[in-house]
Amino acid sequence: MSISRGAERGIVLLASPAAALRRRWGKGLGGRFLIHEVADRAGLEDGLARLRPSVVFLDLALPELGGLGSVPAVHRLNPSAKIVLLAGAPNGRQAVFALVAGAQGYCSRSIGPSLIRKATEVVQGGEIWVGRQVVRHLLKHLTSLTKGRQGDAAAPSPTRFAFLAPRESEIALLVGVGANNKEIAARLSITEATVKAHLTSIFRKLRVSDRLRLALFVTQHRAGPPRAARRDLALAMSRALRAPGPVRAEGLRRRRTLRKLSL
Repeated sequence: MSISRGAERGIVLLASPAAALRRRWGKGLGGRFLIHEVADRAGLEDGLARLRPSVVFLDLALPELGGLGSVPAVHRLNPSAKIVLLAGAPNGRQAVFALVAGAQGYCSRSIGPSLIRKATEVVQGGEIWVGRQVVRHLLKHLTSLTKGRQGDAAAPSPTRFAFLAPRESEIALLVGVGANNKEIAARLSITEATVKAHLTSIFRKLRVSDRLRLALFVTQHRAGPPRAARRDLALAMSRALRAPGPVRAEGLRRRRTLRKLSL
């Protein structure tokens, strides 16, 4: 294992058995983050517990990891860490399982240095890092989950909204229809820093980890017809998801695709 010094923007842990991959990823982070490298599960667990990294890039090929099934146990070692899983042959179905297991991102092991840096910034901001091919699978999974819970009107979970202050409820509902921080700030005449502070409180009170899961929670429990709820979820996903590289430049087209899929 090794540690490289960088700017005080948090520690990023790179976990992979391939030293060449760790070096390549580290090139994108050097000078901006403290980098800690490990090559096996023992090193991963030690680094998580001792260094408390803010972001972890976890190669699914890590020795003794045990695949996706081990992600929840790894996350419990440092619940505040944002885990991005890297796969040799990424696919949409596995990506959905990764996000459900608690990962904050999922991408290919071949990701380049510049995108590693961008992925780090995105997940540190509480958003999700996935590729375009994942969106269809994720939307299908989440909309089916929403439909499955529509008849559960007596479930107690909506009462969690009672723990939110009035301003927090407003912000949660705006996230649920796809508004970003800048739009929320303008709508409510507050600063973006205030929006971020409220979101931190909302995540804690509703026991969700990021904007995507907040949007899902709000969509599941909002009033309105199922079709409208699915449209809101699609729009919220298009804003909450941050796709790698060129895909982000096609945001408008991706939002149109998501809206079409939701109908």
